[in-house]
Amino acid sequence: MSNQCVSNTLSPEEISEKKHAARERIEEIKREKEQVQLERKKGQEDFDYRQAAKQKELEREKERLVNFVCELVKLHLDKLLLKKKQLVRVDDYGNEDVSGFAKELNYFIDKTIRTKIDIPYDKEELVWDTLVDLIFSYENNTPPKVKNLDDVSPIDFEHQCAEILNQTGWTARVTQASGDQGIDVIATYGNVKAVFQVKKYSQPVGNSAVQEIIAGKAFEQAHVAAVVTNSTFTASAKKLANATGVFLLHYSELPDFAEELGLVETE
Repeated sequence: MSNQCVSNTLSPEEISEKKHAARERIEEIKREKEQVQLERKKGQEDFDYRQAAKQKELEREKERLVNFVCELVKLHLDKLLLKKKQLVRVDDYGNEDVSGFAKELNYFIDKTIRTKIDIPYDKEELVWDTLVDLIFSYENNTPPKVKNLDDVSPIDFEHQCAEILNQTGWTARVTQASGDQGIDVIATYGNVKAVFQVKKYSQPVGNSAVQEIIAGKAFEQAHVAAVVTNSTFTASAKKLANATGVFLLHYSELPDFAEELGLVETE
């Protein structure tokens, strides 16, 4: 029994060797663990780098899209602002209805922007926000040439339109309520005579207004005929006006009407 115990006892040299081997194995495990950690860290750094590069490219794409939209929209801001004035309505309870204007903006995006550049699905909201921001910024930084007439009565609307013409070089007067042959305002600019039918409507102005002012133009032997409104015009009214040379105007366009007719000398 004692001989077996003695035979199983390690010598100091063997014990030292085993301790050394154990220490080396521990160091090897530590090195392997550190290597794994380094590889994980490097992998994370590579992943972070790729993600950062991808994010930068997405930001560049976003910036390119916004810049492209801005350049397109800038060409049409006056007309878009006019559409806003025509299509944003306030009901009898003071609630603002923007549905008509929103429909017009969707039309503008489809016909003017989408036909020139592909808009990714996840960028549609960005294009919409950019368009709306540009219009409202332009409106806030562009002093109106005329005051808002949406809240005045139809009779006051006629007088205000005549006054706008008077303030911009015309000699204008409101006609009598009866026997006016569809004419609400008669105006002259030099030797040019113009007749206007003025419609204060909450709905688009229809074909009959164009027909009436055509008759009024013939009756007064005027050179120019126009229908003026705070609203928009129906498709049939536009078609007839285009065929007969009748001008369809929003009241905010009156200050520039003489210039549009070529009656004002520009430098």
